[in-house]
Amino acid sequence: MRILLTNDDGIYSNGLRAAVKALSELGEVYVVAPLFQRSASGRAMTLHRPIRAKRVDVPGARIAYGIDGTPTDCVIFALARFGGFDLAVSGINLGENLSTEITVSGTASAAIEASTHGIPSIAISLEVEWKKTLGEGEGVDFSVSAHFLRRIAGAVLERGLPEGVDMLNVNVPSNATEKTEIAITRLARKRYCPTVEERIDPKGNPYYWIVGRLVQDFEPGTDAYALKVERKVSVTPINIDMTARVDFGELEMLLESTLKG
Repeated sequence: MRILLTNDDGIYSNGLRAAVKALSELGEVYVVAPLFQRSASGRAMTLHRPIRAKRVDVPGARIAYGIDGTPTDCVIFALARFGGFDLAVSGINLGENLSTEITVSGTASAAIEASTHGIPSIAISLEVEWKKTLGEGEGVDFSVSAHFLRRIAGAVLERGLPEGVDMLNVNVPSNATEKTEIAITRLARKRYCPTVEERIDPKGNPYYWIVGRLVQDFEPGTDAYALKVERKVSVTPINIDMTARVDFGELEMLLESTLKG
């Protein structure tokens, strides 16, 4: 089996190295990941400058490249360089990736990009304290999340994803054990309520930070509820066809009335 591994925390992240160790038991692991932290990059691609690649020694990997681009760039580079894969994995991310805001996540977006090429994909994230998400994961125990990655990846490689599922978005609680229950969930609506905070630099000029207030109340059955309230491992099946399942006739009537008005 050929497994592509990427992330958005960077190729030197301890979470990526834990994922290599877990996945190397299942097949040959090819690592292509950003050279630097690229969180919240979504599905951004580097189109207006060349990207550069650097061979990096990652123990357990068949081959590893660091890319000075986005997680999506890494997937595109890997497919062009090495051909197809049986599975693509993005992670193990430092910090959870929940709700419809996974479209902002570089971790989830890398898995989404791979799935658009017909590759079964998994994005996996570990809940950690905010301060620990800013580095490379020093002091973070990835052993339990690696255990769940190995179990889930092994099942996908053996059986494939169910029809209509393109990728799985997995979130592991910080206090999980190998016996923690798995919950099949749907995406919560929101995890953050973003706003802009204005500050003044030493020269008196304003500058701005995008900041966010965490949503605390979640609907049962969602990924955020499973992780934050039930303390379960959340596995959310994702279909990348975002077409709404509606009665097209009703939508046509709406548009006709709008145009006539």
